[in-house]
Amino acid sequence: MSTLSEAGRIDEGHRLDAVRQLIDAEEIRRLKYTYCRAADAMDAEGMLAVFTDDCVVDLSGGRGGAVFGIDAARTFYSGALGKFTASSHHLSNMDVVFESADTARLESYLYSWQRYKDYPKMKDRHRWARYRDVFRRDVDGWKQSKLVCYVGGEITPEELERSGETTALPVWR
Repeated sequence: MSTLSEAGRIDEGHRLDAVRQLIDAEEIRRLKYTYCRAADAMDAEGMLAVFTDDCVVDLSGGRGGAVFGIDAARTFYSGALGKFTASSHHLSNMDVVFESADTARLESYLYSWQRYKDYPKMKDRHRWARYRDVFRRDVDGWKQSKLVCYVGGEITPEELERSGETTALPVWR
């Protein structure tokens, strides 16, 4: 079915779908901003508020470090945030792609800085990464069902092997 009427104008249904997607994309971006603001406030419950109950959170970039479900995510974030006194997350290149009217993917780029509780003994962490997220809409609105973070580069005092991590980055379509 063509979206053009006989007069050559875009039909109203197509226009309404496009407007709905613009609104939905902004709601999805705002959820990601909410997540990052909560992370910077060291607020695990605020971070968890954006997720579905059956969420998958994988900060290992697909290397086996995923946690499944909101309770496992709560345990993970509560422990992870305890190492830091401050952080700052910066997002860019936020691309929302709709799989259906109620499912969307978001890819975004991240720079984050974190100050360890043991500073200055333990130097600050700087991370450059990409998020690959999935969002679902239900009767209560949009929620994030999957977060995967692929770290491309990192300066950290922790002993982490990051070599080649981005080579496994799945094709974004």
